[in-house]
Amino acid sequence: MKKVKVKKIFLGLISIRDYIIEKAIGKKEGIIVKYQNQEMIIPYERLKNGTQFHSRKFQSKFGNKTYELIDFKFVPNETNQKRLF
Repeated sequence: MKKVKVKKIFLGLISIRDYIIEKAIGKKEGIIVKYQNQEMIIPYERLKNGTQFHSRKFQSKFGNKTYELIDFKFVPNETNQKRLF
């Protein structure tokens, strides 16, 4: 699984770049999202169900790449819950 660190939560939502999601879908993997000391797992089956609230494309600071943001509701895993693989 790909690990992604996010810096902000807005209205309970986190934003992930579209090319990260497309790459995970291509590998049929989920994504582990980390915010501060909390983690959330987005399984492969839910990656296509993200919502796009941003209608514009963003310009990457590095290179000539553009990307869109896909939003997911942030629901952290419980600290006492163990991950099953």
